[in-house]
Amino acid sequence: MARPSRLSVRDVRLGYSRRGQLRVNVVDGVSFDLRAGETFGVVGESGCGKSSLAKSITGLTGPHAKLEGEVRLDGVRIDNQDARARMSILAQVREPLDVHNIGPPRERRERAAKLLNDLGVGFQLHGHAPVELSGGQRQRVVLARALILEPDLVLCDEPVSALDVSIQAQILTLLAGLQKDFGLTMLFISHDLAVVRHVSQRVAVMYLGRFVEVGEIDAVFARPAHPYTRALMAAAPSAADRVGRSRRRIRLEGETPSPAARPEGCAFAARCPVAQPLCRSDDPPLKPLALSGERAVACHFPFALEAAA
Repeated sequence: MARPSRLSVRDVRLGYSRRGQLRVNVVDGVSFDLRAGETFGVVGESGCGKSSLAKSITGLTGPHAKLEGEVRLDGVRIDNQDARARMSILAQVREPLDVHNIGPPRERRERAAKLLNDLGVGFQLHGHAPVELSGGQRQRVVLARALILEPDLVLCDEPVSALDVSIQAQILTLLAGLQKDFGLTMLFISHDLAVVRHVSQRVAVMYLGRFVEVGEIDAVFARPAHPYTRALMAAAPSAADRVGRSRRRIRLEGETPSPAARPEGCAFAARCPVAQPLCRSDDPPLKPLALSGERAVACHFPFALEAAA
């Protein structure tokens, strides 16, 4: 029996106006369900829309954005939230406990301080404002604030990208332990394929605001169906080594198109080494692969690059 959905995203589009007229879709019709207790990874190049997807889900899109579609948590639509005033990092991490009146004040402070220490933010920094911290320290504070209530659902947007390897390992181990002990559900966004493979059960590959491939993590890494997925993995030797594929890099010509001038047909066609005339005229929908369970791909010729290798 399929696990129930904790987070449901339906046809989400995020656009920004230019001179009050042209609206550029940086997220363009994304839909998925995040099941209770699983980690769903989202990968893709810089500028593909990963972080914009996270902002769309959390409502942190800014005043000039236009957001369409629906985002529901446990069946309830999520509303935007106002920005908070500046506080010390200890006060920021402790604030959720204050809001929900969890435990006496001294216990809240001790709990927040311990979590910060566990994440590598020492006592000497607890009274500082975020602007006084390094990028890596800020990421740890954000993670501490997200975890202080031991939540069921966490959205992680590049949570370890600015951290050294030892701290990365500590945080990933912490997240894995929380998922195991508390049934934590995670949307995990990263450009690092090895990290996504380590923490996720399913993965979505994103290109120009849309999902182009979705599936169980082992199946996608073992045999990528979309040419863009295969190119991403070929460019990450450590990921390729894990599934026993060649280190040969697949060269992609050209640049990612602008969302303001989305090409006709498949958005990846101009860079795809196996594109056919059909690819340049017809936009392939994301649809299930035959005999592949829940796997889906937006490609007229899935596995074509594998055959051409």
